Amino acid sequence: MKIQSCDNKNVLIFLGGMNFWEGLFDTNNIKFIKNLFELKLADFSHVLIGIITPRQLSFDRQKILLEREDQLKKIVHHYGATIDFCRIHARTIGSLRRASRQIFQKTTSYEKRYIWAQNYYNCLLGALIKKQLPDAYLHFELMGLVPEEELYYSESNAVFRLAKFIILRMIGRLDLKFADSVSVVSNRFKKYLIGKYHLNPADVDVTPCVYDDKMFFPSQQAKKQFRLKYRIDDHQNLVLYSGMLQKWQKPDVLFAFIKNLQIQDVHQNFRFMLMTYDQQKARQYASKFKIKDLIIDAGSGEDLNGVYNAADIGISCRSSDWVSKVSSPVKIPEYLATRNSLILLESIGDFGLDLQAKNYALVKKDHEGFVNTTLEEINNLKKPDDKALKEIFEKYCLQGNAHIFKKILAKHR
Repeated sequence: MKIQSCDNKNVLIFLGGMNFWEGLFDTNNIKFIKNLFELKLADFSHVLIGIITPRQLSFDRQKILLEREDQLKKIVHHYGATIDFCRIHARTIGSLRRASRQIFQKTTSYEKRYIWAQNYYNCLLGALIKKQLPDAYLHFELMGLVPEEELYYSESNAVFRLAKFIILRMIGRLDLKFADSVSVVSNRFKKYLIGKYHLNPADVDVTPCVYDDKMFFPSQQAKKQFRLKYRIDDHQNLVLYSGMLQKWQKPDVLFAFIKNLQIQDVHQNFRFMLMTYDQQKARQYASKFKIKDLIIDAGSGEDLNGVYNAADIGISCRSSDWVSKVSSPVKIPEYLATRNSLILLESIGDFGLDLQAKNYALVKKDHEGFVNTTLEEINNLKKPDDKALKEIFEKYCLQGNAHIFKKILAKHR
């Protein structure tokens, strides 16, 4: 059943920035499209989605891509709109040109075109499309400091990292020049951007990574089911890390933290769990640090909500540089929305500042302090009560921030 009918001639060109085979594509890209219609953030009769793919797709990734596209089709068709896809093969100049021509051909007949581009490469593609369709509106959503990520954390050699850093900085300046509006994921990011590029504060909106309250919510049934599944005893506290194990997520610090707590936990009152797509890497770190009885798994959707409910304490560990300071990890509000206590670093986005006075959060100044966390500190943590859950919903759920997205998307009219 179609809930609403989109009979206008407006098209949204959504250029998402996440790898389609990882969980963040579901969390950020699919969720964005779903909420666009469900919360009536704007009216579009058609959606065109750009998806960046490797030049050669394995059978497994080809299957995942088709599943993601089918999922998006169902969402959009449910609301009476149509959808099309543009597969962009790798982040190259040639791919940019081919994709811009293809998108131009697919959208030239529409009356109004709104381009929502996440991060640097996609916004550069948006600028090329805008050059062919001058009346198109281009919104630039910065999800992170990509040049610094490449410089500090790329696996390439130093010369190549520096070259990519310089090129991405230049692309970023071009993106800001051609974009009609800009949004960032944290207030720290906004201050950084204004100071660096002398932008007008009124032209920069803050759209934090927010959780989906229909996917992450407290559930006693899920708690019992998943604690039984992972054999967590009633007296044990489950400490959970959910996410990848990239360099900026400081896996060495994370595993040293777990090891330190296991040494203190002589009565085995704590269990530790990683939900990650980097399972092989997690096992290697567990072996390196001699972590005992570590649960390693991966999941999404209802399973992820079940694991979050089974947990008692969520962990967020990142670098202490600007890559981390401007970030907005969606896992933090997801932890909180499922009534977990939280241990994090002060350097993690706005959360490191906003949660310092909360009795359900333990905010550590630096990595040394994080690693040396004591069981006494953890035992003093409270769980978010009903009042706290309401505040978390209002501040970190999309519905609480829907007015910001509506304001940005209304600018195409």
